[in-house]
Amino acid sequence: MDTLTWRRTLCFFAACAAAFSATAAGKGEECWKASFSEQLSGPVREQRTSGGPYGYINSYDGDFKWIGEPSKQAVASEYVFCFSDSLDGGGVLISNGKRIDLDRVGSFRRPPLVHEGAMSSYRSTRDVRDFPALYGTFSTPGKPDSSLEIQLEPLRGTAVVIGSSQDEQKRRIVSYMRGTAVKVSP
Repeated sequence: MDTLTWRRTLCFFAACAAAFSATAAGKGEECWKASFSEQLSGPVREQRTSGGPYGYINSYDGDFKWIGEPSKQAVASEYVFCFSDSLDGGGVLISNGKRIDLDRVGSFRRPPLVHEGAMSSYRSTRDVRDFPALYGTFSTPGKPDSSLEIQLEPLRGTAVVIGSSQDEQKRRIVSYMRGTAVKVSP
């Protein structure tokens, strides 16, 4: 996938709700608004064995490191996303007034991952209640599937958005944003 096609794919994710109204949130949902000013993107290598973080970025699709230096782009993006009270209820990304359903990590659809290596006793699972995350995959005919993950750290007031796809050489290409997050009253 060339850079232009990749950016068009991510355009969908970047065009999130600038205007969020109280009616957008559903009953029993906790909503957050995250703001981002920089986006990193590029090919990555995935961690094949565990043994600690050692510079890898945590992701539901597999922990990764950049191959070389990622490209940096200034952005002015806002994401509004909501978590259902129930893990199995999932969550949503609210974009341009539309609700895009996502699975919640920890639900029966997206169980938490456990990283455990044969040579290591390192064991890592993010607590699905203390560090909630949303995840979804998207398909376009003739294109590789892409995924979107939103990780929230409510105590720190931060959110991470990870978009992932493949290019023509079957390399994993990632778009990564980290920014501030505030709870939005429904």
